[in-house]
Amino acid sequence: MAGYETIIYDQVEDKIFRLTLNRPEKLNAMSQGLLGELDRALDEFEADPAASVLIIRGAGRAFCSGYDLQPTQQAPSARFTVTRDRLAMQKLVDRWQRLWALPKPVIAQVHGYCLAGATELVGHCDIVFASEEALFGHPAGRAVGILPTLSMWPILMGPRKAKEYLFTGDSMSAQEALDWHLVNRIFPKEQLEAETLAYARRVAAVSLDMLTLHKASVNRWLDILGFRALEQSAADFDVIAHQTEAVKNWARMSREQGLKAALTERDRPFARK
Repeated sequence: MAGYETIIYDQVEDKIFRLTLNRPEKLNAMSQGLLGELDRALDEFEADPAASVLIIRGAGRAFCSGYDLQPTQQAPSARFTVTRDRLAMQKLVDRWQRLWALPKPVIAQVHGYCLAGATELVGHCDIVFASEEALFGHPAGRAVGILPTLSMWPILMGPRKAKEYLFTGDSMSAQEALDWHLVNRIFPKEQLEAETLAYARRVAAVSLDMLTLHKASVNRWLDILGFRALEQSAADFDVIAHQTEAVKNWARMSREQGLKAALTERDRPFARK
């Protein structure tokens, strides 16, 4: 379990393990380094015969603010192309579908912000518990792109509510997320960790063989509905979105004025009055 820099992966107690996103100074924004460590930890969890249940949480004052939008150093040959962009988006989809297909139960423990790419993470967990002050949304949809997997929103809360929030990028409260089936339960913030662990203990009391079969049987239903093809198609639409003038203009502003200024301008028309 050693060797991680942007996550903490540890055993809580018998059969129960926990993965903590650990970039609190960045609201746990998912950098390429963090995503790579997430993949490694999931491999470790899956291969461990002593591990039955995984809890995913965030350090600090938020669960996760989404993907890290800070520019990264690229080799001169790494020119942006549609093909390169499409491959990157497909890899994102593959990552979250791999989480969904993990044979063991995964519980998301959400507090504070859960935005953009973070909604993809929790959308592909099996169970989601949230604090009452948690906020969910995709503000990046205003000028950056669509959710490559749509975060399972059309499946979990239906097409009308999915469109309502995607069209504006507005955030929904924990209660709204509960009402529309994006989360299973909500708790006061000070009770969230204890309640999540209490449920994990109940899950861990069931044999791992039965847990894997329960999960596979429910997931098979979504496989038959074609959710994997839906997400792959959504990733292609995200690539198309990146070629629109709106996204190109925002990217130019981000380069010239800085990310903070670009985010402020993106969200200015949507400020609550």
